Order: sequence, then structure tokens, then C-alpha cells
Amino acid sequence: METASPLSGEALALVERAAALAAAGRLHEAEQICRRVIGMAPRAIEPRSLFATLAVQSDRFDEAAEALTKCSQLAPLDAQLAFRQGWACERAGRSKEAIEAYLRAFRLEPHDPRLALFAGAALEDAGRYEEAAIVFSFGDDADSQMRKLHLNPDAPREIKERSKKADFRVRERFTQLHAEAVDEVERRLSREARVPNLERVRRAVWPQTHASGFQYRTPLQAPDIFYMADLPASPTLSRENLPWARAVEACVDVIRREYQSAIEHGAPMAPYVHANTQAPTWRELKGKMDWSSLHLYAHAEATPAVQLFPETLRALEAADVVRVKGGTPIELFFSRLAPGAHIPPHCGAANNRLTVHLPLVVPADCGIRIGHETHSWRAGEILAFDDSFEHEAWNKSGSERVVLIFEAHHPDLSLEERRAIEFVFEARDRWRQSRRVPER
Repeated sequence: METASPLSGEALALVERAAALAAAGRLHEAEQICRRVIGMAPRAIEPRSLFATLAVQSDRFDEAAEALTKCSQLAPLDAQLAFRQGWACERAGRSKEAIEAYLRAFRLEPHDPRLALFAGAALEDAGRYEEAAIVFSFGDDADSQMRKLHLNPDAPREIKERSKKADFRVRERFTQLHAEAVDEVERRLSREARVPNLERVRRAVWPQTHASGFQYRTPLQAPDIFYMADLPASPTLSRENLPWARAVEACVDVIRREYQSAIEHGAPMAPYVHANTQAPTWRELKGKMDWSSLHLYAHAEATPAVQLFPETLRALEAADVVRVKGGTPIELFFSRLAPGAHIPPHCGAANNRLTVHLPLVVPADCGIRIGHETHSWRAGEILAFDDSFEHEAWNKSGSERVVLIFEAHHPDLSLEERRAIEFVFEARDRWRQSRRVPER
């Protein structure tokens, strides 16, 4: 394979002269110099790259594509050259070559959403919709704004057109995944001689990726991941509606002692909001210990700290904790709010689960607002709420507030609905885990 070679001093001076002529609008003279240097240094990238730029300015996209294809052969690890090659081939009507070049660029720089946008759009135009959805979704992972650029009146037209395709294809694919997953659960339950009613799950929407418009039905309730509009909507739920609540509350002293012992022996708290968080809501808290946590489980994975809390885990066996992967809690942690700290208003991810607080250490002048309701924690008394409602919390006292937090199922869900919801979440995860960037 040929590799790029550097320019001699004379050749470099000629390329610089050509660039100056091009900037002055003397394109023909600049091209002539480029051709001369290409003859002098056939394995140099600079004259071919400049020639391609000049050819594009004259709408000679075939010539630009040829020049950039050669550049990419000489520098196969240069993603931006591959991107330029793809763009020129696309404009020349050479769609197959364009797709291959765009995909090569994206494989080289998989965290560049612009490359995903162009590669995905080329696949979409070729009718390769599943592959387009895969590439667009990778771009969405890198920057969720990619799918929103078509709403920006200042965005270039070719970006807006591709962004609109990305938004449509991602929404279409994930909405299809949801429907297919519910269908599969119904088939499995039918084989078990059960006749489930999964219509509420079927009508659920994933706000970020739903294929058609929808509206939140309840003021101040706006989950951004999963929304079941047909579930009864209430900011908080009475402990009387949670038959397991008193059994957990009875263990509060044991849980508190276990927590205090762990802290005294050096169990590390960490900022609940990671330092690299980009959302403006968390600007004042990211990377800070004002709101800190000690996780036993995070993202359905156990942490090393879980070994320090056998009594806490035993106590929670009585609770209706949301568990996945064969019984693993999605999230379980001790939450510490420092004196003077304030958690700003925000909405949680989904309304099919309750957030449950078991208060352990509660000074005066601490509180939480959920929707239009304001509550004060009471040590040892569970507070269960739907965190898809806007909520905020504060500690205006001079000492820390500590609560144990876990997720429980919404009590209005049937067992079949719970199973279906878990399956649709898993179906999305399986699809995402199975994604591969096409080779060509």
C-alpha cells in the first residue's frame, strides 16, 4: 500500500503559492500549479487536497472525488479526508463509494456526531434503513443535539436535512422496537395460558424517541425516558398503599447503625452529580459533595460497598424493590445533603416506578417539593413519590440530612405489566448492545 510522503521545500512553496492564488480568485492558475506539484510528488496529500477544494468550487465533483480518494488511500487513518471523500462522491452521484467513505470516517472517529449524521443519511437515501438507524443512534449517543439541528433556523440546509432524517429514523426504529417487544410478551404470556391486558404498556411512549407527537397529561409531570400516560398520576403515595412499608420502617435503627459504622470506617461518599455532567440543571452541583451518595447498587450493578450492608439488604427483601437481571436492584444508595445544599427542580426518567426515601438523619428545616406538594422528612417514616413530577429538595439546617433511596414498582401495575415493561427496556438494551457500524 502506498503511503503519503512529505513535500520538498520547492513543492511546499508551490502549494502555498497555489493556495494564495486560490484565495485571490485565480482558480485556474492555482489548479495548474497543483497539477504540476502532483506530477512532482505523486504521493503527497497537500496538492491533491487543494486541487479537490478547487474542483468543488467549480462543481467538478467527480474530479474532487478522484483526488480525495487518492488522498484517503495515502492516509487511510485520516477521518476528515475520508469524510471529504464521501461528501465529494455523494455530490458526484457515486453513492456506494460515498457510503464506504463516510462509514470509514465514522469508524475512525466514532464519537463525532457529524460523521454519523452524514453516514446515516447516505444509508437512509440508499434504502438501508436498519443500518441508518444504527449509525444515527450512535451519533445520538455522542450528542443528542444531532437530531434537533433541523429545528435550528441558523443551521446549514444540508445539516438540517440530514438531522431531520436522523430524527425520523431513530424515532421510527425505537417505536417499532417497543411495539415488537410488547407483541412478544403477549405471545409468551399466551403460551402460559394467561390473557394479559398490556394496552397501557403498548400505549406508553419514550419521549426522546417516540415516532409521533404526544402531550403530558398532568401539570408538572414530565418523565423524559418512559411515560405511561394511563397510570394514575399523583406526586406522592400514602404509606397505606404500600403494604411493605412498615416492615422496612421497623428496620430503620439497624440500617442507620450500619450506615454510620460504614462511614466511620471510611466508606467513601461521592458526588451524586458527576463532574462531567453537561445538563445546565446540575451546573451548581456537578462534582460537588453538597449532594453526595454511597451507592450499594448503581445501573443495576453492585458496588464494593454492598458488602458492608448485609442488614440493610435483608431489610429491603420485604420491599417491592424494582429488580432486573435476575434480582438486582437498579439503584440503591444512601443520599447525603450537606448543610445549606439545594437540589434544583427537575423531573425523573419514568413514571412506572416510585422513588422511596427512608429518612435516617433528619435535622430541622429540611424539605422536599414534589409537584405542588411540600413535605418534611420524618426519621424512620417512608416517603414514596413519583419522581417524574418536578421535584426539588433543600437542607437549610446546620447539619447533614441522610436518607436511604431505592426504587419500587408503581402499585397500580399488574405483574404482567411489570414483566412487559422490563422486557421492553431489555429489548432496547439488546438492540443497542447488538449494534455494529456497517463495513461498507
